[in-house]
Amino acid sequence: MFRIIREISATVRMANQIAAQAGDGPRWSLFITNRSFIAQAVATGFALLAIFGIFLPVGAEEVAEIIGLVGYLIAQGWALAERLMGRTRVVWSRPQAVEAVQEADALSKALRDAGAL
Repeated sequence: MFRIIREISATVRMANQIAAQAGDGPRWSLFITNRSFIAQAVATGFALLAIFGIFLPVGAEEVAEIIGLVGYLIAQGWALAERLMGRTRVVWSRPQAVEAVQEADALSKALRDAGAL
């Protein structure tokens, strides 16, 4: 597992170096370091807790439901804002890492051909 994460991380690093050469800056991040992915995971955790009827340990049941709902909404809002305003994407698997490198290569080539590099 750690070997695969290291390989994906190295590929992400390579894709970001290629994108930086094209003047576009880093665009890719590993899923465990991507803020919007983490926010989405937290939101999913709150949703799963609510689905199974497990609420945060607070005296009043209504307060626990409200805390769970607020946590869910904040995490979902955060993830949505990151996705709408951010330019980064998540690399989750080796094929996505290869796609990131191919995209960065194509961008570099297009910019070189246009004389921007």
